[in-house]
Amino acid sequence: MPVINTARELYTFRKSLYAQFTYRADSAMELLDALCSNQYARSPVELSLNPLFRRGHDSLFKAIGEALVPSLSSADAGGSRRGIIELISEVVPSPGEQPFRLFCIDCSSIARVYARTLEERSMVHRPSAVKGQKPVTIGHSYSMVAALPERDARDARWTIPLDIERVPTHSSAIEVAVSQVDAIMGNDGLEWHGQLNVLVLDSAYGVKGCLEPLQQHSSLVTIARVRSNRVFYQLPEADAYSGKGRRPWYGERFALNNADTWHPPEEGVEFTEIGKSGPIHVEIRAWSTMLMRGSKEHPMHEHPFTLIRVERRNAQGQRIGKVMWLIVIGNHRASIDVLQAYWAYRQRFDIEHSFRFLKRNLLLNAFQTPELEHEQDWLKFVMLAYVQLWAAQPISIEVPNPWETLKERALYSRIPPSKVQQDWYRIIRLVGTPAAEVKPRGKSPGRQIGETQTPRKRYRVVKKGKSRTPDDKKAA
Repeated sequence: MPVINTARELYTFRKSLYAQFTYRADSAMELLDALCSNQYARSPVELSLNPLFRRGHDSLFKAIGEALVPSLSSADAGGSRRGIIELISEVVPSPGEQPFRLFCIDCSSIARVYARTLEERSMVHRPSAVKGQKPVTIGHSYSMVAALPERDARDARWTIPLDIERVPTHSSAIEVAVSQVDAIMGNDGLEWHGQLNVLVLDSAYGVKGCLEPLQQHSSLVTIARVRSNRVFYQLPEADAYSGKGRRPWYGERFALNNADTWHPPEEGVEFTEIGKSGPIHVEIRAWSTMLMRGSKEHPMHEHPFTLIRVERRNAQGQRIGKVMWLIVIGNHRASIDVLQAYWAYRQRFDIEHSFRFLKRNLLLNAFQTPELEHEQDWLKFVMLAYVQLWAAQPISIEVPNPWETLKERALYSRIPPSKVQQDWYRIIRLVGTPAAEVKPRGKSPGRQIGETQTPRKRYRVVKKGKSRTPDDKKAA
């Protein structure tokens, strides 16, 4: 069920959001409304032409640089940081049919190829549709943690962003993700603290360096995809210990790409789902109490998990895509059956739709600034605009464009975020804005005659990896 049902409840939420801005709250709130109603702007400065932004373009940039609260996962716990995450948590729906809340983490890149005065640029991933091109670019990578609201097949795909953080060049996406989870799951002021929560992760996070630190959250169950060439282990046999030395931690080898090493699964499920091209036969096999080889820093032998193999075939018996391997790890993993784990991971792809909408409709990657802090602040503004669209979704109306056909939806089913964005002018007329009226302040004196600007410092692109010693410097 939606959290906000009336215009009055949405106004209360917007008033609480307005109170989170310490400085330039009026400009910040109007900037959020301009983003939520954007249909034509392709750069942030064009948002100053939006009718909902009643101030000048200079106020827009000042709001980006001065209005936002500190980062959620930063070391500074003061200020209103806890207030903003608690405010967002109020619009996260409670569990319905499933007995847990679902969360997801993934990274997306912001290309800044020509920003030579911008710090911390490095080689980041960029998807490429041209065969033979390397999927890399120069820019920044950002990690976003989001809640995935429970939905059915007729609901539009939504996520609720909770935090978005830049991945520094001296760190990794896994380290940033772990810190974000610690900040969200360790906050006892949030409703889901201590309850059963599920975190779904892509194969890049299905490694010991990410899974083992997450085990400190006793109420969190992690479902991660793993590559098909991984090797896991069974529990050691009871008679495997000879009485000398320490007891063995690992038993028989279990290679995912070698079926001869598999032992019989403890559970199996088969069912048929309806896809776009017809019925799809899904076969799921599960092995319990499996182990991943760890290290001294990450003792994975202390954390057994359930291994799940998913194979999908069409009506002709042909395999659809690759075989999917999932691991379910956590103290309460037995509370989640294989079907719930399968559908929970399938919903992970909703965050990909959110990234596309954030970049295409909310200008996530359109802010061209030489200031690293301003770029990070801009992404936080975009995140809050998406949260505001989600909060207004229950009272929005889907009005198709003249060239579009209105889709048949069930009563109370969710409409796409793009349709909420199209309806934002009507929502603002219904709800109103807490931002104060514009008060003209006169013209700024500007720069003085003869004043010069110091050229900005140029920064090299940071290339991660081991440095190689040139041949002429090698010892003889």
